[in-house]
Amino acid sequence: EVQYLDDPSNFLKLLYDEYAAKIKIIATGSNAFYMNDHFRDSLAGRKKLFLLYTCAFDEYLEMSGKQELHEELGRIQTKADYKSTRIELLLIEWEKFIIYGGYPAVITESDTEAKIDRLKELRDSFVKRDILESGVQNENAFYKLFHLLASQTGNLVNINELASTIQIKNETVANYLTILQKCFHISLVKPHYNNVRKELIRMQKVYLLDTGMRNSLLNNFRPLALRADHGELWENIVYRLLIGKYGIDEVYYWRTSAGNEIDFVLPRISQPKAIEAKYDKNQVNINKYKLFSSAYPGIPLGFSWMSPGDEDFFRRIS
Repeated sequence: EVQYLDDPSNFLKLLYDEYAAKIKIIATGSNAFYMNDHFRDSLAGRKKLFLLYTCAFDEYLEMSGKQELHEELGRIQTKADYKSTRIELLLIEWEKFIIYGGYPAVITESDTEAKIDRLKELRDSFVKRDILESGVQNENAFYKLFHLLASQTGNLVNINELASTIQIKNETVANYLTILQKCFHISLVKPHYNNVRKELIRMQKVYLLDTGMRNSLLNNFRPLALRADHGELWENIVYRLLIGKYGIDEVYYWRTSAGNEIDFVLPRISQPKAIEAKYDKNQVNINKYKLFSSAYPGIPLGFSWMSPGDEDFFRRIS
C-alpha cells in the first residue's frame, strides 16, 4: 500500500535512481484516488503500470489447491480435440468461482460460510476505507449507490435516475462513481459509435470487477440454477475475461437509440471483434444482430454462452 507513504513518488524515485541497476522495485496500491493525491511526481521514464485484477479461473484453481484440475484446464485449452473426463468437476469449481469471486483471501477459505463471511468483511472494510480516504461525506448514500450498481450489472448508468433514487445531487453521484472506479470496484464501459444520430455516444454501462463482491452486496450466494440474475452474472464474467485479456480500454459496447445492442465491441485490437453474452446457447438468435453486422462489416460478431458446459466452453473462456 505505497500510497500511505508521506511522499511515495520521491521515495520511489530515490530508490530507482540509486539501485535500478541492481534491483527491480514492485510498488503496489489499492486506491488510485488516494495514490493520485499523494504522488507529486509522475515518475515518467522510471515506471511501468500494471492493473491487477482479482484472480482469473486458472489462478483460482491453483490457489484453491485444485492442481489436477488446473492441469486439466490447461490440456483442454491447448488441445483442440481433447475430451476431458473431468468436465463436471471443472464446472462445479467454475460455479464457485462465479459466486464467490477471485479475491485470494476468499479463495483460500475452506468452506462456504467462511467464504461468505470473508467477502462481507472485505466489502465492509473496503467501503469504510474508500469513504475515509476519498473524503466521502454521505456514507449511507455511497453504500446505497454501490449496492444499486451491483443490482444493475450490464445496464446503462443513468446519473439522473441514480441521484433521484438515492436522493443526492447528480454531481455527488458522478463523484462517487469516480471513487468506485479509482478504488477498483466498478468499471464503466463507453459506447462504440460511428453514427451520432442513431447510436448512443455518451451513456456508459457498469460492471463490477469481482462477481463475489457483487453477490456480497446483493447478499445472494444461491446456485446459478436458482438465480434470476444468472444472465447478468455471466455477462459480468465475460467482461472480466475480456479486460483481463485485452485491457480495460479496449472494451466498448454498442447500442442504438432504438435499443438494439451488442454487449461488447473490441474495435481497436489487432483482429477486431464483437461479442454477445448469453447464459444459454438456446438464447442465441443471429437475426437480432443483423443491424450491427450491416453497420460494422469489419467487426465480426461472436457469441459467448455458459450452457451447455463442455470442453468448448472452457476453450471460449481462455
